[in-house]
Amino acid sequence: MRVITLAAEDDFEGWRVAARALALAGVPADEVSWEVSDEPGDLLAGVAAPAQASAPEPAFSVPAAFLTLAGTVIGHADSERFGLLYAMLLKLRVRPDALTETSPLLERLERLAREVRQDQFGRKPGPAALEGAMARSNLVASWEAVRAEAIGCRRCHLYRHATQTVFGEGPLDATILFVGEQPGDQEDLAGRPFVGPAGQLFDRALADAGVDRGTTYVTNAVKHFKFERRGKRRIHQKPDGGEIEACRWWIEQERALLRPAVTVALGATAARSLFGKVVTISRMRGVPHDLAGGGETWVTVHPSFLLRVPEADRKREEYRKFVADLARIGERAKALA
Repeated sequence: MRVITLAAEDDFEGWRVAARALALAGVPADEVSWEVSDEPGDLLAGVAAPAQASAPEPAFSVPAAFLTLAGTVIGHADSERFGLLYAMLLKLRVRPDALTETSPLLERLERLAREVRQDQFGRKPGPAALEGAMARSNLVASWEAVRAEAIGCRRCHLYRHATQTVFGEGPLDATILFVGEQPGDQEDLAGRPFVGPAGQLFDRALADAGVDRGTTYVTNAVKHFKFERRGKRRIHQKPDGGEIEACRWWIEQERALLRPAVTVALGATAARSLFGKVVTISRMRGVPHDLAGGGETWVTVHPSFLLRVPEADRKREEYRKFVADLARIGERAKALA
């Protein structure tokens, strides 16, 4: 058994150095014991050098998203976190795409990371001087790492036919995070959310509600376009429960990074993703709801619903109600900011 002693409960750098050396030495996860002690010692005393071979052991890299995940999980109090992360590191050496497919190990690590972020939601921010340029830089780097990982997502089958992953966009200090259903045909081609007909209507409604679109972050519950091909046309298909659940990881990452004052579910698919269950829009619309992880959540219709209303009078009324929802949400976000 190799005993690795770290300098502190949150000694991420010490864990990273030791884990890399252990992996290069080919040490299995069940042969490593991780301890924490404030007594000075040799961090790598328990790590044997890899056997000499005709060629040196090649260097290896891991996805940036794993470093983000590991840095978060290290902050948990679970005594097994170091070993779990090392086991995932070994898995990534064999399968670099292991973070894009669900597994019991990944699910447990994601749960630990989620619990750390939920705890952080409840903390008061420190002095502005401590949260300045460095915090902003770290936030941008973390968001870019998650986005880069999402580009190669293989968590469900939708990536096989879609043109590309369509990740969220907007300022990372946005007070409102809007979550839609999935990219449409134009979003799939452009690689940007809310640029098609529904997105254009959404922009107009925000303007009428007095909400600056440029200060909001927009994303989708599902990041790949699901469609049925009819001749040359690609007809939108509603994501199913499995596809929504597979993509919840990315929504949780976005919310954890942005920590918006208000998260808005646009439509039933977005609401199901955020609340983890099927909900009725009419019952939840117009009032705030608590959401796991902190922040306040509102539910309204998706702008594509307005495009499908056939009667002119009803369409005008539904649009008026949608604008009223957005105005109320905008005022609430200002009050909470």
